[in-house]
Amino acid sequence: MRLLIGLAFITIIFCQQQHKFNPEFLNLISTGTGLGTARDAIQAVLQLLEDLKNANEELDRKADKAFQEYEGGVLNDCAAFTGIMKENNESLQKNSEDLEAVDDKIAQTTDYLNWNEKRRKSNDMKLEDLAEQRCEANSLFIDALRDYREALNVLEWVNGDLQLKEQNAFLQKEEAQEYTSKLSLYTNMIDHKEVFSQVEVSQEDQAAQVVSEIVGKVQGLISKIQEHIKTLEEQEITSANDFVDYRRNLLNEQVLLKQEYDSRLKFLNSLEDDKELAQDVVSQCEKILGNTQRILQQTQNAYNQQKAKYVMEKQKRHEENQIIIEIMMLYHQKIAQAEEFLQKKGV
Repeated sequence: MRLLIGLAFITIIFCQQQHKFNPEFLNLISTGTGLGTARDAIQAVLQLLEDLKNANEELDRKADKAFQEYEGGVLNDCAAFTGIMKENNESLQKNSEDLEAVDDKIAQTTDYLNWNEKRRKSNDMKLEDLAEQRCEANSLFIDALRDYREALNVLEWVNGDLQLKEQNAFLQKEEAQEYTSKLSLYTNMIDHKEVFSQVEVSQEDQAAQVVSEIVGKVQGLISKIQEHIKTLEEQEITSANDFVDYRRNLLNEQVLLKQEYDSRLKFLNSLEDDKELAQDVVSQCEKILGNTQRILQQTQNAYNQQKAKYVMEKQKRHEENQIIIEIMMLYHQKIAQAEEFLQKKGV
């Protein structure tokens, strides 16, 4: 506004054609006025223009100083926010890694619990099958033991009866057939086919020798049956001990598995709590990081706007001063020309 007034003032005073002067301007510099001489008035105008220029320059210096201080503060703030943002980002990354580690532990613990359940169910089925197998094996043992004991009883009866015949040194063919008939019931356990075959071909003078040989063979069969019974009992004892040991080991494993399951389940529950806490921490870190980024962006935007305003106003003052300088130069030029013109006219 002040610049426009000055331009209007100069336009009124100066003529529009080169080397021609407004009469009022010539009168102004050649005569006195109520306020002082014309030169004083012109000097006042020039001083006003100089003051306007100096005022703009002073405003520039103040604006430069203020902006430098502002810029320094903003740069410090941006550096601080950048540091905070870096720390927040590192914290977010660390807490995200912690959350991922918790998720891995949850997955591992869950896998173990699933395996533990399957293992205990498998052991329960083994125990059931083992009980059935043991029951069946015991039944087979009892049946086999009964058969061998019955065969042993028959052999012992035959042996006792033969010992009486041995004393009489006589064994009839019908009696031998009766023995064979009784022993034939146990052919799968007793090899008796040739025990009494000699009775059919033996002579009377050989009867004592034949009976003695038959008694020896029968006693041999008795020893074999007794050996079989002993082997059966030993095998049954070994099998029973193996069953007891295997069953005890399975039951002990079941107890340990259940204890470990309960412990891991408790641990899983604590991991779920840890996960919830870790998620909250990550959420807070993301929120803080977002706020810091937003504040930094706002600060940078405000700085850019302030800088643009500062540059624009500085440019405006610079342009005003350029115009003022040009007007002052033009003013001095016109005054010099006017004075020269008046001198030539002898005024």
